[in-house]
Amino acid sequence: MHETQTGRGLNRRSFLTRVAGATALLSAARVHAGLSGSAAATAKSALSAGNVTFPKTFWWGSATASYQLEGAATEDGRKPSVWDVFCRVPGKVENGDTGDVACDHYHRYEEDVKLMADLGVKHYRFSIAWPRIIPDGRGAVNEKGVDFYKRLADCLLAHGITPHATLFHWDLPQVLQERYGGFQSREIVADFGAYAEAVGKRLGDRIGHWMTMNEISCFAFGVGYAVGHVPSHAPGIQLPTVKARSNTSHNALLAHGTAVQALRATAGRCHVAAAENFNAYVPVSETPENIEAARLAFLRDAANGSILCPMLTGRYSDAWLEEFGAGAPDFKDGDLKLISQPLDALGFNCYTGTYVRAAANKKGFETFPCGDGYPKGSMPWLNIIPESIYWGIRQVSQALGRTDLPVFISENGVADGAKPDANGFVADTDRIMYMRNYLRNVHRALTEGYPVIGYFPWSLMDNFEWACGYSKRFGMVRVDYATQKRTPKLSYSWYQQVIRTHSVV
Repeated sequence: MHETQTGRGLNRRSFLTRVAGATALLSAARVHAGLSGSAAATAKSALSAGNVTFPKTFWWGSATASYQLEGAATEDGRKPSVWDVFCRVPGKVENGDTGDVACDHYHRYEEDVKLMADLGVKHYRFSIAWPRIIPDGRGAVNEKGVDFYKRLADCLLAHGITPHATLFHWDLPQVLQERYGGFQSREIVADFGAYAEAVGKRLGDRIGHWMTMNEISCFAFGVGYAVGHVPSHAPGIQLPTVKARSNTSHNALLAHGTAVQALRATAGRCHVAAAENFNAYVPVSETPENIEAARLAFLRDAANGSILCPMLTGRYSDAWLEEFGAGAPDFKDGDLKLISQPLDALGFNCYTGTYVRAAANKKGFETFPCGDGYPKGSMPWLNIIPESIYWGIRQVSQALGRTDLPVFISENGVADGAKPDANGFVADTDRIMYMRNYLRNVHRALTEGYPVIGYFPWSLMDNFEWACGYSKRFGMVRVDYATQKRTPKLSYSWYQQVIRTHSVV
């Protein structure tokens, strides 16, 4: 799950619940060069009826992460991650919460998979805990830890649900942070590659869809390792310079590339992606000048230019290099080739965006903050901007030139604004509003010919929300942490109908 880092600014995005009319969408579909005549006819048919219908092949999914819901922190050979240690530092996590038990998914996964099956999802994104597989970060593989993911994958497959496994969703083995500073050192590259190889060999017969890492820009660029402010996430390391921070994210990119190679070598015929919360820039009005300003802002953005660009194009963004100068990372011959290993798709973790317009300045654009009264998804950073999901998808194709690369929404969601009733039921109409409007913008991208293939809302169920502990709830299923009772919310039944009809309802 994404949490905007302090260093990038918290006043990003604006609320515009835009439901595009049929005429505007059809016009956009006609002018997009990648849309064939038959596709335009299909779009015209759907839009003329006022439908927001998705193809039968579209991936309807849900998403979680290991530390946030598994629990069983010391069982079957698992050793501490950086989050286990960070949670015990006074004041770092609300109420002193930890992931020791979380949703007890380690013991209740069959119940949780049944909830997925009843929901109707055919795809499930989860992460594998490195400290379960290789508890010491390197060396011996813990087969008991592997066995849990075998059981989980088998249960998913038995219910007709495709597993999508993320290798790293922030729970770095603590021993590696202590040994060499974790992602501060290039040593992480070999260790992460060995971990990916071990997982691919043991789970590749069950799992065919993989993501290497979740949100490098968050854990390595701002909230885990940071410059100029106290980081809010594990491992909570303050770095001395911007270059040190850039080297940390560069090491993470190298680890990503090594993992892609390891998975392709060990997991058979597999589908490999990454999940990134790259920043989408939304033109305040869709004029040619403002659309160009959004493109320029996208390429100059710190996370986009230094993470997404090298990952997808094999080079750091020129605009970003101009912006950061001496703060750019040190790299060796062959680094960029390793970082830009071919991917089968890109996961887009989208929650919010930034408004931008053209300006007569050196950059060619200016951005706008959202005020304190702006509608938010029950988090201070989550300004609700449905168009951001459309522009993020579009900018991968247009700003980076990757018209060939399929994109799926690997995370999208809000925290509860409603409280449970006496029976634990939550009427989360705010989540339904949010998902409805973001999905309409996913549909806009689809009708304009952009290669968007799936949607994994965050999250299947309430879980440990990092520094917020259990105080924030992003799930479509409520979890009573005292009893571990699961109660589907109103959004669960709404999304169930979306999946059943392949349309926004």
